[in-house]
Amino acid sequence: MNWLWRLFATGLSFTLFGLGGLLLPFYALPWLLATPKGIKRECKARWIVHINFRFFMNMMRALGILHYYVEDIDRLRQPGQLVLANHPSLIDVVLLISLLPQADCVVKSALMKNPTMRGVIRLAGYIANDDPEQVIAEARASLARGNHLIIFPEGTRTVPGQPMSFQRGAANVALRLEQAIRPVLITVEPATLTKQVAWYEIPLSGPFEMVLRVLPEMPLPNREGQPVSLAARQLTKQLEHFFTEELVHYAGTRARA
Repeated sequence: MNWLWRLFATGLSFTLFGLGGLLLPFYALPWLLATPKGIKRECKARWIVHINFRFFMNMMRALGILHYYVEDIDRLRQPGQLVLANHPSLIDVVLLISLLPQADCVVKSALMKNPTMRGVIRLAGYIANDDPEQVIAEARASLARGNHLIIFPEGTRTVPGQPMSFQRGAANVALRLEQAIRPVLITVEPATLTKQVAWYEIPLSGPFEMVLRVLPEMPLPNREGQPVSLAARQLTKQLEHFFTEELVHYAGTRARA
């Protein structure tokens, strides 16, 4: 009975999420139009998305679908941080934005064609990744305004059991902007809502658990006159190794607990 309830609640949650993505721009628009166009309207739009995502996460928790925990959230209090996170599940970004009232994201341009997401992306002014130079310019402006800029270096969800593979875009942004990195490690147990697992393939044992750990800030390595392209390749490998080691260490700690 518990499994059947969680299956129903999961379907209900994603139906409401899809409807919310379609309707959010329409019910938010009157409120936003009352605010002068510019930074204030952008801030209000991102706050609206944050509140809706926080409601969605808390609704899923109240329905018994998941539990989520956040460690060292105080490390994200300072504005204007470049947040790099691994991407094990479909709702990682939802959890992150639910914690950050002024979050900005670099998103795949293909999502602009997704009917349930394009309205939210346009409303919040998130950055599409189709033009690298435009990404750099918009990322610089976003961080200067005090936003938390979220990038998933993998570019897509992690394949369970496969080595992590990072794209160079995140490292390139950090180096070009000379911006220290705030790593965020996300674990989902058991693996749920991965690229290979459909929404209805829910765990038999009970609610799945999401843990978000905010790690100490990583300063940028000394480039020593290297071109950005070479330094970005090296930093990408460093980030891959760092996240992999942190995940292995965390898994070992949980196993011993």
